[in-house]
Amino acid sequence: MIESQSAADVLPCVHALRSADINKAKGLLLGLSNDAPEVLERAGLHPSDWDMLLRAAIESLRGTSAATTSEKSRFIEAVLERGVHDGVFSTWSFVGTQGRQDYRVELPGGKLVGIEAKGCPDGNNTNIWDRPGWADEFVVWCMCPQSLANPPGKGVWSGIATRLLMKMTAERTVVDAFIFFDGRCGSELRTCPKSHGIANLRTAATDIAAQIGRDGLLPPPCIYLFPRSYPHVQNNPHPSVRTLNDSKFSRALLTLFGVPQEEQATHVHEAAIEARGTGQGTEVQVTVVSRCWPDGAPRRHRGRWKSVRRE
Repeated sequence: MIESQSAADVLPCVHALRSADINKAKGLLLGLSNDAPEVLERAGLHPSDWDMLLRAAIESLRGTSAATTSEKSRFIEAVLERGVHDGVFSTWSFVGTQGRQDYRVELPGGKLVGIEAKGCPDGNNTNIWDRPGWADEFVVWCMCPQSLANPPGKGVWSGIATRLLMKMTAERTVVDAFIFFDGRCGSELRTCPKSHGIANLRTAATDIAAQIGRDGLLPPPCIYLFPRSYPHVQNNPHPSVRTLNDSKFSRALLTLFGVPQEEQATHVHEAAIEARGTGQGTEVQVTVVSRCWPDGAPRRHRGRWKSVRRE
């Protein structure tokens, strides 16, 4: 086990774009009015307005990207449909309302799984969910194919440590598992170290091509098993984390993506939480163990103690 000092180690994958190149692109855009005002003038724009125009354009593009759900719907529905075809799921249906993407999946044993489909895990929308009363298991599935600026692990850490587990503690509810998985996984822009996967699912799920040398492979998802219950200072300060034996949906997904049963425990990550009482109220500390690293050594990243602000 390697003790990590960086939230980027919460995921074993990386983005291909270098931070230095992103910063160069930012500098190019921000300095355009001074360095090449003629470019703006040819487009009918006044260089003195460039700062305001650039910010407005970025805001518009961000809003358009966040509001587009068809790409995410296509991806998750292709995976669920393949699961029914291969017999790891019995049925699935879309049960969302008012633009929210919520899915109901029935497993062969009769268990019902509620899936809350979200965008990037570090967005505020990750906190907007309620566990369905009918769900035997409840999963939050984040898809973030547009974000390339930060390492994916940092976004996942933010979603787990500052949003999902904090909400579980404050509202005394439970998420059984968290999934980070979208069309960018296993592509040249977000390469994946996992060797298993499905070769003929990617084209149905996404238009993003696989990384070079992987023959169209769509790798298994990154799955984080969550605590069995919310933490309580007196009664349950450090709830145990679920295993694949009691997270049937997670096991079914790994089976669907060709991970042998004897290897499945090495293909899931863990998110744990501990609570303690202080004079200012409850504080919690989140620890994530990530696996599937190319060197075979898991990483453990532990956050700082933080106050639960919504008690």
